[in-house]
Amino acid sequence: MMQSTSINLAGRVAVVTGGASGIGLAIAKRLAAHGALVEIIDLQPDAIESSLAELKAEGRNAAAELCDVGDPVSVDSAFENILRRHGRLDILVNNAGVAHVGNALTTNADEFDRIMRVNVGGVANCSRAALRTMSQTGGVIHHAIITS
Repeated sequence: MMQSTSINLAGRVAVVTGGASGIGLAIAKRLAAHGALVEIIDLQPDAIESSLAELKAEGRNAAAELCDVGDPVSVDSAFENILRRHGRLDILVNNAGVAHVGNALTTNADEFDRIMRVNVGGVANCSRAALRTMSQTGGVIHHAIITS
């Protein structure tokens, strides 16, 4: 029988990119259930609003930033706001990403650029922003890798 472990993240600030829906929201809920203060970063204002309402209805401590992870200026602004609110950052989950169905023959240059900007650039932008603080105070960065 597998033993259950209890994780205590009370007092920890966790950022989840793409946290307003799907896997990102599930990750945010799990972190919040373990006591973390969760900051959702997402590009969809309506999804952010409903996700925050859902988390708060469950008694969870959560906030959010509207942010395009593929835009370094947007990311820097979001992380500065988070640090201003909480004074720390302990956990970053790089979950935001875009899906695309296609191949080298059917994917045009604009689609390819969007995929790279969000899926690669987003991880780099958010990791860089988080590391500015975490290099001084410590922390953990996770990358949600989903394959089908």
